[in-house]
Amino acid sequence: MKTKHEILTALAHSGEEKILLASLLDKEQTCETRGYATSTRFLSMSERALCTEAVHQTGATGHALFWGGYEDAERGIYLFYPDYMDEESARLSAPLALLRAHKSRSDTLTHRDYLGALMGLQIDRSVVGDILVHDEGADIIVLEDVAEFILMNFGKAGRKNLSLTREELSDLRQAVTEEKRGTGSVASPRLDSIASLIFGLPRKDAQARIEKGLVFVNNAPCLKPERQIAEGDRITVRGLGRARVESFGGTSRKGRIFLDFVRNM
Repeated sequence: MKTKHEILTALAHSGEEKILLASLLDKEQTCETRGYATSTRFLSMSERALCTEAVHQTGATGHALFWGGYEDAERGIYLFYPDYMDEESARLSAPLALLRAHKSRSDTLTHRDYLGALMGLQIDRSVVGDILVHDEGADIIVLEDVAEFILMNFGKAGRKNLSLTREELSDLRQAVTEEKRGTGSVASPRLDSIASLIFGLPRKDAQARIEKGLVFVNNAPCLKPERQIAEGDRITVRGLGRARVESFGGTSRKGRIFLDFVRNM
């Protein structure tokens, strides 16, 4: 198990990362010494990957979990829980609230519309988790300590009127996504080759996106185009969606590898 100083030295490459990790490690230490649950703000996918490595290095994986209010959440908080709690009770005690934005059926609003309106309230992005858009409006997961403020002040997205209600997280309406199954072949199971096939990108474009940190494998950013992909791996390309590699099949006469995948549109 590494010390806080060792972890910050090894992992923090900027002032922002140092502040993020220092806060995370302080939360873990408070939970360990005082015996009550602690948690971070909402983390982006890249912040989550950084914090996950820090949790691993501090040896706290046995009493830590990432939770965004539902399985497969993109944004979430890191929870540290004491010995008398298990993962399920830690999730139930998480300081998260579900707000449901109701719109007129004739209005069309996107994720960007809701997020832009929320940021117009002068709140920080880190207090807002996933925004799940559906036919009746959107389900918005936020930190509990800003829920009442948002309920009182969030009445419009653009020029469209909204009404907000507080709901139980167990009643979350997840966004309906269209799944497209596909198949194809690649020269090798490299990340850039597979991302190019699944998302219809030129190989050089896929490589550029990977090197810019816009591509994630199993929710962790991957900067290596040559990363080998396995069956079951989930690939996310920022702005283009998610996909899962279902299986690899045989090879063609030219040695290309066949694969099946599912892409969320």
